[in-house]
Amino acid sequence: MFNPFSSLSRRSRHRVLYPLVSLILTLSLILGTAQVSHANRWINLILQGVQIIQLSNISDRQEVEIGKQINQQLVGDQVKLYSNSSINRYVDEIGQRLVKESDRPDLPYTFQVVDDKSINAGATMGGFIYINKGLITAADNEAQLASVIGHEIGHITRRHLIQQMRQTAIARGVAVAAGLDRNTLVNIGVELALKRPNGR
Repeated sequence: MFNPFSSLSRRSRHRVLYPLVSLILTLSLILGTAQVSHANRWINLILQGVQIIQLSNISDRQEVEIGKQINQQLVGDQVKLYSNSSINRYVDEIGQRLVKESDRPDLPYTFQVVDDKSINAGATMGGFIYINKGLITAADNEAQLASVIGHEIGHITRRHLIQQMRQTAIARGVAVAAGLDRNTLVNIGVELALKRPNGR
């Protein structure tokens, strides 16, 4: 008996066989469903799964672009930046030294001082880090400030906001047939950035 998979290695068979079986099962579920509404629910569920996987695999360039949009929205609507150029330069110098030793030194990191007296810091995707003026004032020395900045860099290198965005998108079921809309991603990112007060 002829076996079309006999010349393929075991790994190659899995690469061909799993997607083929998945496609056959998906089609049989869709075509075998008596009511169109049930088929549409299955299609939407499958598409949402694909979109969530896509969100997990965004490139550094895409992450930076979305991060820029989140930053623009935050700085434009929610966050007032501190205008003291020497303090901003000081924080940026500390941050840039730490970035060189991070797991993702090639991202264009932006360190911004927020005109807020509370002791807090935060990070969004794409290398945007916010340090409250109150945190700088409360730090006893540069090492304490550097440890908080390093912590925020760690959130970016580990892509924590992207993971949280994925979880939020799943929880809300916001994936749509054409994929996750960039505005939806930005809005989720802004919401998550604002939702974490006093996290440090």
